[in-house]
Amino acid sequence: MRIALIGNSHAAMLIAAHRQDPRTETLTVFAKPSLQPGDCVLEGSVLRAVSADLRARLADLGTPERLDLAGYDAVVMAGMLPAAFAALRLAQGHSIAGWPSAAAVMARALQGAPARKDRPLMTRAAYGAALCALTQEALPVTLVAALRQVCDVPVVVVPQPLPSEALMDTPDKYPIFRRLLREGDGAALAQDLEQAHRAGLGTLAGVRCLHQPQDTRRQGILTAADLMRAGPRLSAGTQQGQDDILHGNAALGTQMLALLRETLGLSCA
Repeated sequence: MRIALIGNSHAAMLIAAHRQDPRTETLTVFAKPSLQPGDCVLEGSVLRAVSADLRARLADLGTPERLDLAGYDAVVMAGMLPAAFAALRLAQGHSIAGWPSAAAVMARALQGAPARKDRPLMTRAAYGAALCALTQEALPVTLVAALRQVCDVPVVVVPQPLPSEALMDTPDKYPIFRRLLREGDGAALAQDLEQAHRAGLGTLAGVRCLHQPQDTRRQGILTAADLMRAGPRLSAGTQQGQDDILHGNAALGTQMLALLRETLGLSCA
């Protein structure tokens, strides 16, 4: 099976896992850190590199500057959807009705007490709609929408992993994320984020979204530290810095690759 892997730096964990266990599929990697809409253009079914940075990255990867996606058995898009920190920024300054932290706010409202001016109440439906709108503007959604005009190649989207639980070991960083965890809202945010991913992609035919398994998670919104330590970069043989909390390693990549193979019906033998 020929797979086109399109993505940003979060594609690296899948690449590392595939190098360890390539099976019978081949990967063509079309990726760069922080891949943006201005880096590439879809012309019919042909994905073409536009920016000099992307062209240089593809040269290093041995990937041509043009890929006819209709010629592949599947297209995988890694990262590039709104992630946990973006979802948290969207909720910042509000109490989300239905999240554990909003229970007291809702109780006061039912008793006729005035709402807190510093953290106004937002319905969970409104928050989910905003997250969905953010997802619909993301590169995977716009690319697939254009691709569906010309071909029906299967597409699988693998979002960025949830942050590492190692962020709890840095008391001088991530204060807003720490408050989220303190208030017990981590699992609710993760649920709303994943629902937004699926809703944003749901109008497109032949697309699956693969979120990381529950047994890789901690406190609902974090990833086990051993799956995020020493994550690979796109440049072969290099790793993320020791303080990185955002990139999965080959061990997490192996789990996601297994899910990907199952989704695409590839043999696990």
